[in-house]
Amino acid sequence: MQVYCKGTARIQHHATGEIHEIESEALDWDAVGGDERQMGSEIHYEATIEHAELGEISWGLWEYPIGIENHRVTNAGRNKVIEDFDYGLEHGKPEPDEWVDYSVPDDPFTIFMSSYHHTGDLLADHGSHSGRHLVNRMIFSHQITAMEAYLADRLINEIAADAGAFQRLLSKDEDLAKEKFTLAEISKDLALVERNVREHLRSIQYHNLAKVDVLYNIALGIRILSLANDRARLFKAVMLRHDCVHRNGFDKDGNELVVFTKTFVQDTADLIKGFVEGIERAVRARSTTTL
Repeated sequence: MQVYCKGTARIQHHATGEIHEIESEALDWDAVGGDERQMGSEIHYEATIEHAELGEISWGLWEYPIGIENHRVTNAGRNKVIEDFDYGLEHGKPEPDEWVDYSVPDDPFTIFMSSYHHTGDLLADHGSHSGRHLVNRMIFSHQITAMEAYLADRLINEIAADAGAFQRLLSKDEDLAKEKFTLAEISKDLALVERNVREHLRSIQYHNLAKVDVLYNIALGIRILSLANDRARLFKAVMLRHDCVHRNGFDKDGNELVVFTKTFVQDTADLIKGFVEGIERAVRARSTTTL
């Protein structure tokens, strides 16, 4: 799921009474956390801005169970919200990604490990102890990308090879469960359902770890977030990567991020490696028991 946000918020300053307008384009929504509950993960989305007159204002939305908006809150501090944005969970079918025709590799884990070692060599040879160094940021961003690629390719391969996993995803995933096909459509294209499932999986944003955790659990019975050595650091790394890719190493308030030292980047790489290794062990153990 993604968050839609439309319109203009009008917020009155607590002291001056002046009403300030904020456009929805000023907000940048991120999945900032996820907690385990009885019916799966609860995903917390948040957008925060620092307004010159109003101070910090935040918008939060919680998804639980998956596909259902459970709670939302706008925190304007002592200021008064006169009119808020129209925001909520986006239920529309996502546009197919450009990599719909991408051929999934047979061994995503080997590819991930190769990336881990190559980026480690690059960091050692060309990185810097400065937290502002461009090469450090590029390597850091690639580490998150490599994790996303592994999560996507491993899941797609397992579902393609396991009819039971395919059926569980088809029946329990909120987006896929809404898909309807007529007998005439299926008779004309016997691969219609399989192709739609594949396209759906390829449209997922695999840096949304809470969402990916749900997909792995539905299809494979694996809670991947329980395998992370430090879930908070992992979520933080994903958010920092967003700032690197979309803001060139600055946060949403325009402050330069200076955390990307050699040590930080390598520690993050090791954290991600441990996470991926744990998932790989769980997938292989599952494959052995289902033979």
